[in-house]
Amino acid sequence: MQGRWRRSGRRLLLGLAWLVVVLLVSAGGAGLVVSADHLPGDATRPERTWAQDVAFQARIRALGPAYDALSGDVGQLGNAARSALVDLVARRTDLLAADLSTGDGLLASIDAKVAALHQSLAAVEASADPVLLGDRSQAMLSAAQAALQTTGPLPDDWRSLADQALPAIQLVDVLQRHDDLVFAATQQARAARYATALTTLSEASAQLDRARATRDALAGRADVSTLTTYIDRMSAYDRALGALYANLEKSGGRLTAQGRQLVARVSAAQQLLPPDTRAIVVIMGEIAQAGLNQAAIAIEVARGDLGNAVAALHFGG
Repeated sequence: MQGRWRRSGRRLLLGLAWLVVVLLVSAGGAGLVVSADHLPGDATRPERTWAQDVAFQARIRALGPAYDALSGDVGQLGNAARSALVDLVARRTDLLAADLSTGDGLLASIDAKVAALHQSLAAVEASADPVLLGDRSQAMLSAAQAALQTTGPLPDDWRSLADQALPAIQLVDVLQRHDDLVFAATQQARAARYATALTTLSEASAQLDRARATRDALAGRADVSTLTTYIDRMSAYDRALGALYANLEKSGGRLTAQGRQLVARVSAAQQLLPPDTRAIVVIMGEIAQAGLNQAAIAIEVARGDLGNAVAALHFGG
């Protein structure tokens, strides 16, 4: 009797054991199903968004070449900004003018490309239900939007650079014109044409007035101390020459005692003039630091941000 009870008890225990195993397996299977339903790192339902994601990502990737072209234009704008700084300091005004013209053309091209991409991207967005887009599609859309946003400050950055470079071009031309007129006046005086020399010096003085006006316009943005000293010394030399030529005209070309004092005054003023063009190089460098460097750096930052956004667009965020 006891043997039958023992055998019945073992069968019952075995049955219970198998029941526990079945329950554990079922629970594990359910866990696998749940895990597969929500992939790691993606809170969406890929099986629900897959079809729309494939179509959406294909459409947004099709915009890639247009984004690449935009990135190329911004890169060239950065190159133009750097060239403008180099040509400004080197006083290559013809090349600087060409740099600014190139930049203006690139900026117009950038504006047109951005406008076209805004329209194309809006059409892509309208083609899909945002609720049914997966994480990767959302990341690509964000990258496409961010790429366009990086170009927003470019017009102001470029205009800031150009607005300060243009006065620099004019300043170099004005100072060169002044020097040419002063040289012409000295040649006229050597030929005893003192009245003509005085008229020419008056024209040279007008060029220095223009240089002062440019100096005043830059004063709030640049260190103009070197430029001010340069203008003041040139002006003192011009006045000394003018006084000497007026005296010679009055004396009929004879060098009087007062004339000899005026010659000494001219010599002293000439000693204070820069011996070469290094002062102009310093002046141009100071103007370049007056926001031009910052504008060029801002363009380079936008160039890098755009490159990162376009890369994220190509590689799906």
